[in-house]
Amino acid sequence: MDTVLLLIQAGLIFGVAFIYANLGLGGGLLFVPILLSTGVPDKDLAVPISLTLTIATATSSVINHHRRGLVDFRLGRVLLTGALIGAVVGTVFTLKVLNQETFEAFFAAVLIVFGLYMVRDWVKNARSVDEDDDSALTPPRIGGTAAATAGSGFLSGSMGIGGGLLNVPLLVYVLGRKTRKAIGTSSLLIIPTAAVGFAAYVVDLALRPGGFAWPAEFVLIPILMPVVFVGAYLGSRWGLEKLRTRSVALLFIIVLFIAAAKLVFDLL
Repeated sequence: MDTVLLLIQAGLIFGVAFIYANLGLGGGLLFVPILLSTGVPDKDLAVPISLTLTIATATSSVINHHRRGLVDFRLGRVLLTGALIGAVVGTVFTLKVLNQETFEAFFAAVLIVFGLYMVRDWVKNARSVDEDDDSALTPPRIGGTAAATAGSGFLSGSMGIGGGLLNVPLLVYVLGRKTRKAIGTSSLLIIPTAAVGFAAYVVDLALRPGGFAWPAEFVLIPILMPVVFVGAYLGSRWGLEKLRTRSVALLFIIVLFIAAAKLVFDLL
């Protein structure tokens, strides 16, 4: 293991966790490109490693948001089933359908689409970001959102991210949750979703013709998870105290386009 390369990985991933813990995302938007650019050879290794790191990010974020009453556990349980189903489907999609170039193109396209959507919403600024709209919590909306979270699970399993790209907009725009509560609840959903996605990768390894072989690159998991946990814990505490909600939304948009630009650059 190259010590210098490992230190670079740790530094970059710490910074990502620090920021992403404030956004309701696990960090995989940047964890995957960082891993692919710093020695992890392909997506089938980068994605499961990223899934474990998103668990650490989300756990730290949930701890700090829960202390402020910004995690809706009841709603999270309702939405979880669809997300878990989607995580398994997304994992199979990545392992059996996508090659490296297709994976990176697919990833970049998803980031650009959601980034443009968030830019439009941020510019319009027509909705209160700090109040719940309880009138939106109707059974049809909750049921539709529970089904739609299969898409967030799919993103988690297919791209090594937490699924917050869909979770946060669904919680805010469909169920009327204030932005900070949507972020905390999205982080809650990330933990089991990412765990199921990682388990699906391990099962695939066990079922391969040569038998189960633990990839050497997975040594990064116990090394980087504590780094991510600390970065996310410090980042979410700082963000809850210092960042205005509108600033958090702008930060979300910026990191989204940074990740997309990096993937497009790699493809070219």
